[in-house]
Amino acid sequence: MAPKPLFLLERAVAALQQGDAAAARTVLDQVLARDDRQPDALRLLGTLERDAGNASAAETLWRRSLAVQPRQPDLLNNLGNLLLRQGLEADAVECLQQALDCEPDHVQAAYNLARALHRLGRFDDAASALARALALPGGPRASMLQLRAILEQQADRLHDALHTLDEALALAPASGALHHNRAVLLQRLERPQEALAGHERARALGADDAHARYNRGNTLQSLGRAQAALDAYRSALQAEPRHGLALYDLARLRWRLGEADFDAELRALEAADPASALAPGLRGHLLLRASRPAEAAHAFRTALAREDAAGFHDGLARALSLQGRHEDALALHARAVAAAPGNVELRVNQAASQLAARHFAQARDCAADAHERAPAHQMAIAVMVSALRALGDPRADAWEDTERLVHVVDLEPPAGFADMEDFHAQLARELAPLHRDRREPLDQTLRRGTQTLGNLFDQGHPLVDALRQRIAGAVDSYVRGLPADAPAAWLGRRGSASAAWRFAASWSSRLGRGGFHTNHVHPQGWISSAYYVQVPPAVADPRLQAGWIQFGQPDVDAGIVPRRTVQPRPGRLVLFPSYLWHGTTPFDDADARLTIAFDVVPA
Repeated sequence: MAPKPLFLLERAVAALQQGDAAAARTVLDQVLARDDRQPDALRLLGTLERDAGNASAAETLWRRSLAVQPRQPDLLNNLGNLLLRQGLEADAVECLQQALDCEPDHVQAAYNLARALHRLGRFDDAASALARALALPGGPRASMLQLRAILEQQADRLHDALHTLDEALALAPASGALHHNRAVLLQRLERPQEALAGHERARALGADDAHARYNRGNTLQSLGRAQAALDAYRSALQAEPRHGLALYDLARLRWRLGEADFDAELRALEAADPASALAPGLRGHLLLRASRPAEAAHAFRTALAREDAAGFHDGLARALSLQGRHEDALALHARAVAAAPGNVELRVNQAASQLAARHFAQARDCAADAHERAPAHQMAIAVMVSALRALGDPRADAWEDTERLVHVVDLEPPAGFADMEDFHAQLARELAPLHRDRREPLDQTLRRGTQTLGNLFDQGHPLVDALRQRIAGAVDSYVRGLPADAPAAWLGRRGSASAAWRFAASWSSRLGRGGFHTNHVHPQGWISSAYYVQVPPAVADPRLQAGWIQFGQPDVDAGIVPRRTVQPRPGRLVLFPSYLWHGTTPFDDADARLTIAFDVVPA
């Protein structure tokens, strides 16, 4: 008499428990030969396929099992997790939700659902699913807390995230991954010494992959240890030669250190990996920022020969636009937007090139479309307004009302200082060690100068903190006094007249002889600024206006002149909408022009 299916299933389970997958597979094949719809056999055979790395076969077998017996919460969870590993987040969400419908207290399914929702960018839904998981007993508590910390960081609740990671580490003190996450968070909190200690602890516990080495390099860079940072980035590339962030930041750091062959690693990878578009694509982007459009165009053409990507068409278009080849640029922009119609950034770049080509009506319409899709996109607003102005459209006037929207105030010295001259002399000495680079950052707007790293207002410099308090009062007054008839799309971000705000970024810039800022906007801001610590004597001449800040002129030659200029002087704070084009004129003076700047966003 042949063995009964139940007995065979028991034999298969026993074989699995003994680690004999081959024997288990043989028995399960016997069961399915008798009944190819036996749900337990399909489930177990699917598990064998999953463990063997055959994800497609596992999914097929598990779905066959569920077709016969739908209410299998453990299997639905496993299938959801499998789909999540394959990058099929939407399908995973459907499976995991079904698991929870079958068993509402399935903690693992709730956690996996949170993971899937997080990957889909549905952060609020992910937080709700995770809260559900954490309210249930059991489950991978440390991993769940790790995800909660990630969600808190994405919500800019950095101190809450640090507390959550400390909770997770209390449960799993030997987790290198958690120590690494905590070190990265400490870096964001401008606590680099503690961050470095965390990186060393993580490395000792085995968290030493390319990404961990890269993040350690970022911390070393913040501490002013440039050579150690270079070594860390190169170590990351030894572990993963195509680590894009390490390649990018290594090149940027080498540029700031004044190394002529700053892109050597990218060129070496480009030659060594002729099938990959990564290196030439990164080089193209960096060369654009270095104002070397011809070389950038060559790099993007190389990238396009390897991968037909919308971003490379866009990069080549921007490089050609900078060379005055406007019609070729616009044709490439059209291809890029057609290939990725939902990408607002590509539409904004297209509008900017239309502005440079003086196709003002097209630039207006394209930028307005981007603005409608992303109302807080500062560059979309800037290009739209410039096009309106070039067309003589009076709607530009409300956006560029520089007399009312550009606010100039001369601050009083902080408590304990008799005058601004004494305060600024000491403040300049405090800022001096932070300007440690040999040249400007590659991806910023200043030329012939340096810029500090990190968020200046969060680094604990005493005199900067004293100034910050004075600045905060001025920003409060500016926000409360914004005109009610200011553009609704910008003013509406404030909410009520007493709405709270916060500093989003802050830094110091130091310009030397011939230095200036190109015309630009601040893409991550709502309100932006310039505060003058020291200015060269050249700024005193109102006829030359050397070193002055100007507003309203775009960064391309579209025949548009500045609307307003403001003379710098020590102690002067200038506040303005982040979408408003602004830059400075060069000056010919041995004395430096030292400023502090910041962006503000609604809280």
